[in-house]
Amino acid sequence: MLTRIENRQLAHILVLFLIVQFGGILLASLLFSTAQASALTGSSGSAINSASQTFYYFGSIIVFALLLVLLIRFYKGELLFILLEALAVVLPSFFFFLIILGYLFPNANFNPIAAVSILLAVLLIYAKNKRPSLRNSVVVISSIGLGVILGISFGFAAAFLFMGLIAIYDYVAVFVTKHMITFAKALSSRNLAFLISASDIEVQSQSSLHGKYGTVYKKHLVEMRKIDNPTIQWLIKSGQIPIIAQIQLGAGDLGLPLMLAVSAYSVLGNYFLSFAIVLGGAAGLVATMLFLRKYMRPLPAIPPLFAFICIALGLALPFTPVPNLALSALLVAAGIFILIFVMYLTLKIGQKRDMSAKKQS
Repeated sequence: MLTRIENRQLAHILVLFLIVQFGGILLASLLFSTAQASALTGSSGSAINSASQTFYYFGSIIVFALLLVLLIRFYKGELLFILLEALAVVLPSFFFFLIILGYLFPNANFNPIAAVSILLAVLLIYAKNKRPSLRNSVVVISSIGLGVILGISFGFAAAFLFMGLIAIYDYVAVFVTKHMITFAKALSSRNLAFLISASDIEVQSQSSLHGKYGTVYKKHLVEMRKIDNPTIQWLIKSGQIPIIAQIQLGAGDLGLPLMLAVSAYSVLGNYFLSFAIVLGGAAGLVATMLFLRKYMRPLPAIPPLFAFICIALGLALPFTPVPNLALSALLVAAGIFILIFVMYLTLKIGQKRDMSAKKQS
C-alpha cells in the first residue's frame, strides 16, 4: 500500500519525544527529592564514570544486538519475543513507578514500595498485550524509566561518550550491516513495545497524485488488488487511493537523549544543561524526520540527535562554570555532521540507483 509521511505524524512523534524528555526530567527531580533516592543512587549513581566501563556497556549492547539477530533469523516462535518485550518493559517501568510512589509516600519502607512498583510494571505489559493500541503509552513510560535510571547510573562524561558510540553504531547498523532495519521490521510486525509509531490511513483520488507518488501507486496497484479487504477494493474501483501515513521511532532514540539530560544535572546541580540537551535533541529529531519524509528510507536517528545536542551544549556551556567543554562539544558536533553528510550522500546515491532501476524496468 502507498506510504508517505504527513505533518501530523511528524508532530505526533515530536510530542511523544518531548513528553519522554520533560517527563523524565520531572521524574528525576522527584527522585532527587525523595527518601528512595539513596536506595537507587547509592548502588548505581555515577557508578559508570570511566571510559573502560563505558566501552564495556557499549560492548554489551553489541553482544545483545548479535543475539537478537540470531533470534530473529533462526527462531520461528513467539514466546522468546514476548519474554524479551516483558523484560524490556518491566524493568525500566519498575523504576518509573518506584520513583513516583517513593515521592507520594516518602515515609514508606522501600520493600513495600518496590513490591507495588513491580506489580504495576507487570500489569502494564499485561495491559499492552490485552490492548495492543496501548503500545505507544507503554513505550513512553518504559523509555522514561530507562532514560532516568541510565542518567543516574552514568556520569556526564561517560553518558556523552556512550551516546557518541551508539550514534556510530546506529549509523553502521542502518547503512552498513542493515540489521537495525531487520530489527525494526521484526519488532514492528509483532507489535512489540520497542518503538513508537504515528499512523493514519487516508483516502485520496488517484487524479490528485503526481510525481513519485503516482509512480509508486502504479507500481503497487497489482499488490493492492490482492488485499482481501472489501473496503480497499471498493476504493480502488471507485478511483480512490488508500494511503498509509506512518512514521516510527525506537525506544532507544527516546531514552538516550533523556539519559544525557539527566546525567547533565551532575555538572551544575540544576537543569540548565538538561533543557539545552532536550532542545538540541528535538531539533535533531525534526531534521531526521524531514530527511525521512524526503527520501522515504530507514534512517538512523541517533547521529543527528547527538549532533544537534552537541551544538546545543556548545552554545550553553559558555554560560556555565565549565566553558572549556564548549569547544569539545562543537568539535564532536562537527564530526557527527560529517557522518550525517556521508548519510546524505548514501541516500542520494540510493535514490539515483532506484531511478536507474525504474528506467531499465
